[in-house]
Formats: sequence, C-alpha cells, structure tokens
Amino acid sequence: MEQKFNNPNNEAELRSILDQLYEHASTSWAAGTRPRVKGLLEIITADATILTAIHRVKANQGGNTPGTDGQTMKRDILQMDAEQVLPRVKSLLQCYQPQPIRRVYIDKPGKVEKRPLGIPAIIDRIAQECIRMVIEPILEAQFFNHSYGFRPMRDAHMAIGRVADVIHKTGYHWVVEGDISNFFDNVNHSILINKLWNMGIRDQRVLMIIKAILKSGIMGEMESNELGTAQGGIISPLLANVYLNIMDEWIIREWDRKKTRSQYKRGFSRGKEMMLRDITKGRCKLKPAFLIRYADDWILVTQSKKSAEMWKSRVAKYLNTNLRLKLSEEKTLITNVEKKPIKFVGFNFKVVKGKSKKGFISRIRPNPARLQSKIDEIHRFTRKMRHIPNKDALVHHINVLNSKIRGVIQYYEPATWVNIDLRKFERNLAWAAYLSLKRNHAVRWTPANETQNLLSVHSEYISGIPAIEYLDRKVGVTSLKFCKWKNSKLKNPLETPFTSEGRKLYTERTGNKSTLARADELMSLHYSLVIRSGRKRGRGGIYNFEFYLNRAYAFNRDKGRCRVCGREVHPPDIDIHHIDPNLPIDLVNKVSNLATLHNSCHEYIHNEVELSQLGPKIRSKVLHFREKVKGLFAVELQRSNHDGAPYAVKAARTVRSGGK
Repeated sequence: MEQKFNNPNNEAELRSILDQLYEHASTSWAAGTRPRVKGLLEIITADATILTAIHRVKANQGGNTPGTDGQTMKRDILQMDAEQVLPRVKSLLQCYQPQPIRRVYIDKPGKVEKRPLGIPAIIDRIAQECIRMVIEPILEAQFFNHSYGFRPMRDAHMAIGRVADVIHKTGYHWVVEGDISNFFDNVNHSILINKLWNMGIRDQRVLMIIKAILKSGIMGEMESNELGTAQGGIISPLLANVYLNIMDEWIIREWDRKKTRSQYKRGFSRGKEMMLRDITKGRCKLKPAFLIRYADDWILVTQSKKSAEMWKSRVAKYLNTNLRLKLSEEKTLITNVEKKPIKFVGFNFKVVKGKSKKGFISRIRPNPARLQSKIDEIHRFTRKMRHIPNKDALVHHINVLNSKIRGVIQYYEPATWVNIDLRKFERNLAWAAYLSLKRNHAVRWTPANETQNLLSVHSEYISGIPAIEYLDRKVGVTSLKFCKWKNSKLKNPLETPFTSEGRKLYTERTGNKSTLARADELMSLHYSLVIRSGRKRGRGGIYNFEFYLNRAYAFNRDKGRCRVCGREVHPPDIDIHHIDPNLPIDLVNKVSNLATLHNSCHEYIHNEVELSQLGPKIRSKVLHFREKVKGLFAVELQRSNHDGAPYAVKAARTVRSGGK
C-alpha cells in the first residue's frame, strides 16, 4: 500500500516528516518489503522545504559559482524580494525544465587527467536540493551499511577504519581494488529511474523531474544528455549511490545474506565466525567477500588470490550485464596487503607482522601523490601572501590558509605515523610563509603558544611559527607538525540524522548538536509587520530575501531572547535589528549582523530618548547598539527620500517592527 505524508508548515514539521519517511522505509525494509511513498512533490514544494534548501545551498562553498545564466546565490537570489523567490522555485518544480549545465574541468588529486564538473544554474541547484532533501531518508534506510561516500554522518575515516577492522578480524589479506571506467558518464537513466521506483519513490512527478535533471544538456556541447549524471550537481552523489546500491545488494546476497546450513544461523556474529573458520579449513566452498565502498571507489576483501580473481570476474560480468558499466582491467587490481599497499580514499593500507591475534598489524599512510597534491596547493596559496599589503586582508588570508593546513591534518589523522608523514613538508611550508609575509610586513618566529589565533591548537605547542602583529595581537601561520594520531571510529549503523537516537549518537561521537528548527510561523508574522510598516524597499533594499531567511536563524542563535533586556520575545512584540546598517548589501543581512529585540527595546536604540530610568546593564547594551547605528545617521542625513525627509529621520518615525 502506498503511503502519503502531510505537507510541512514550518521547518520543525519538515524534520518530523523526514523522520517519518525514514521510519516507514526502515520498517518496510526490515519486514522484507520495499516502501512505497506518493505525494512527495507537495512536500518538496512546501515553503519550509524551499527555505531550508536555499539555506543549505547558500552555505555550500559553490553557492556563488555561476551557472549558464550567470546568476549566483549572493548577487541574485538573496537580493530578490521574498515574494519572488518562493513562487519562482515552486513554479519551476511544477513544470520542470532545467537550464543546460556549464562544464568545467578540475584537477584530480595526484593525477594528470582532469575531472569534468557540470555546474547547474543556481535556481536548478535549489530545486535539486529540495528533491534530494525529501527522498534521501527513504533511500538512506535501505542503503548498504558499508557504503560511506556522500552520505550523512559518514566519512572516509570510517571507510578506512572498516578496511582495517575486516582485515584484522578475518586475517584475510587479498583485496580486489575496484575501478569502474568513467562511472558518472555511463549511468543508464532507465536503470536508475527503475531503481528509484523499486526503492519506494512512487511519485511519478518526482521521477519525471529527476529524469529531466539527468537529461540536462551541456552548454556548447549537447542539447540533451542521454547517458550519465553530471558530477557537480547537488543530487548527483545521491543518485550515484542509488545506482551502485544495486551492486552492493548483489554482493550482500552472495555473501552476507547467503542462505547456508542451519549451523551458521545461531546469531550473526557466532554464525559468521563459524563460517569463516570452516572456509579456512576447506569445509565450506563459499567465497567470502567483504565490500567497502566510498562513492564509485570500492574494495573487496577475501581469503585467497583464487577467490579474489573469481570475484573480480563475477563483478565485472555483473556490472556489464546489469548496470551497463565496465570494470577497468588496467586499474582494477588484485593485491596481497602483506606485500603491497592498497590505495583507498587517499590512504595507502598495508599489514606487517606484529603482536596481534592474527599475527599482523595495520599500517595506514597518506597516499604520497594525493598528499603531495594537497601540499602543492597550500604552497601556492601561501605564496599569494607576498602580494597582500593590506593587513586586514592579510589576516583573513592567514585564517583561510590555517583552515587549509588544519584540513589536511584532520583528514590524515588516522595515518599510523601522521606526524612523521606531515613533518617532512613542515619546514619548507613554514619558510614559504615567513618569506611571503616578510615581503610587505614585519614578521617574527614566535612560539605558537604566544599567538592569539587557533588557541585550541597553538596553546599546546612551543615551536616557533611565522607571525605578524595585528591590533596588538599575534597572528601566526599554523604548522603541519601540530598533529596527533587519531583512531578511526567504526560507523554505528544506528547513527543517522533521521531518528532521535541516531542524532544523539552523533552528538556523543562528535560533540556537535543539531541546530534548532527555524521559527517559521513566528518569523512570517514579523515579516508581514515589516511590510505593513512600509520599511521594505524592494529589490536592492535592506529587507530582501536574505533578511527574510536569516531572521529565524538569528532568533534561534539568540534563543528567543532580546539582546538588550535578556527577556523572552513573543509575537507581535518582536523586531530583528540590523546591528551595523552601514555594511554593504551582501553583508548587512548576515546572521552575525542581526539581533532579536523587543519593539520597546528597539525604540531605545533608534530614538534619542533618555536612558536614565534603565538599569546599568541594559543602558550599556543600548549605547553599544547606538554606536553601531550612528554611522547611518551621518550618511543618511545627507540623503533625502521622495517626501523630502532624510531617511534617518524617517527611520526614527517608523522604528516599530522594522528591524533597523
């Protein structure tokens, strides 16, 4: 029986519906059936879904990369009126015709060839995110447990940790390193759409939209794409996992869920242990296969070279027959990890003799070519500091550089000797930073624990790093040698963003809490008051779509309390105040520049009224906010609007509900 769900009126209801979709799919899957869900387009086109999708696309680093129409999130979507954006996305999804994608080529880490990326128009990215968000929980509930790429709450560390765990527990050292030739370019659209239908996406309208996305033309190359899915599309990684889940399920049926004699069915762990023992002793003819996949990068662990050759042949035949894909003969390797390392998710993995139950221990090292590629990128970015004479811009560049260095460190933390592997690059990088800074600024080698940036890292080290002085603070370029080995934690399959237990497990593992749902209904009331007060000034004005979107996130950050008096704020007595209204339009509506206030507290800021009746703490906060606004009065008193009154004077007349 097909299932339908209610449409969300706010983000809290949307999250609840996503949880329900996951629960329905999980329950069906556990019962040996497939979920069947209709009415998905109504959820996809709800205001709450579109707002959340835009917020996520905005947060993505590629949000300001233009598509074929030249539009970006920052310059176009966020500057539109709120009344224009939501209807535009809804209209697009009701009669979907995507714009052609823009193809660019980027370097592959550690390789000569380049990877093609297809960049959709920004409005198409928003539409794709709406769809991805709603169908993901249905699909997540059915995906293979040991598929780690482009899935929520999973990462490459879990993938390499699973490799080490399987090899350690089984003692198997033969590995098939799978390589599918041009995977993304050869995805068959009909097979993919059928798989989505079989996994429970029973809304034909949504399937037709996905089909239209797949067939999007490429600007200057083709009008319609009959094969493949473009890398770079927001929904492409999810669709790739759907496609390769067909292979996952087949291998699972051939090994993990293979029907065997009753003696192996006394419980999964005990039964599997007995089976592996019998295979080792030759009493069982099954060919074990432990699959670990990260997107289209996968390996298969088995007990012998003969078994590995058999699995390589079978997988090649299955991919060709059922998925119309080819296994690269040249790049698909059979490796004994005692003798040679395998390459997987940027690491080299090998085993050496050591003290353990099986007599071997793991050695995980960064893949040299991949690591060198990252270091070269950091070197190029470091040398750019030679051309930055402005100190404000330089400090920003140092912050970005430090985030790149820490990113490399954090990615390679599971490597056995990460400090040794990274230390060999540290000296050259440090001197490159020192000489680049020296070109235009005074720079000194400063003990890391004496700098005032990256305190959580630098406070533990006394080694000298190149640093400059900025506003009486020492700002240093961090070091690659500030790293420690970190064990890869195995994935708990119960950890998921779509159950309360899963979210709790994620918080316990990472310390990161889920963000609060937007107060959409409360904020809609506030926006209507802004419109009624005449403060909204159309395209290019301060009350644009970005303001409409970010008010709710500012309200959540402030925990629903007034930033002046500290008391809770309830509608209709609510204003969202621009802390520094003099900022450029692309900065003025950032969450960091918005503050939740009572109407009355807001008036204290904009009206030059006597504050003596206020307590010292409240008075101090009002004066602080007034200081930020003063620049507006100085500028706007010289600028008159249509009725002859300076805008700042008019602002003082209509302070209520405006959010100045």
